[in-house]
Amino acid sequence: MIKKKERSFQSIESLIASGVEIKGDIVSQGSIRIDGYVEGNLNIKGDLILGEKGKLKGEIKAQNIMIAGRLEGKANAGARLEIAATGAVVGDINAVTLIIDEGGLLDGNSRMTRAKDQNSDNERIHSLKKDQFSKAK
Repeated sequence: MIKKKERSFQSIESLIASGVEIKGDIVSQGSIRIDGYVEGNLNIKGDLILGEKGKLKGEIKAQNIMIAGRLEGKANAGARLEIAATGAVVGDINAVTLIIDEGGLLDGNSRMTRAKDQNSDNERIHSLKKDQFSKAK
């Protein structure tokens, strides 16, 4: 049985409700949920949740990104990017952790990078595996 990791999104500080349309860039120090339509670039220090009815056209930069609606553009998550079963991304994405639920759509390129604080652990594990492999010969 696969254990699903709990979502670690911060509490939502701003909401763009269904029926609201924004054209322009958004900069936020906190987390945002979008259930309306946004056309522009988002630079968010917190998390972004794009709700099922939400549509976004532009580039996103946020710590954690959850997409249950539709994104047309690029997304760069500092940690985690999740595409829900109802979510669709048309564009390129970059994240440390990438999760696509069954039914979720990604039409573009994905790039996963290692977290800065995980690099030393990963290098140590790789070194241990390499030592074990060479001893087995």
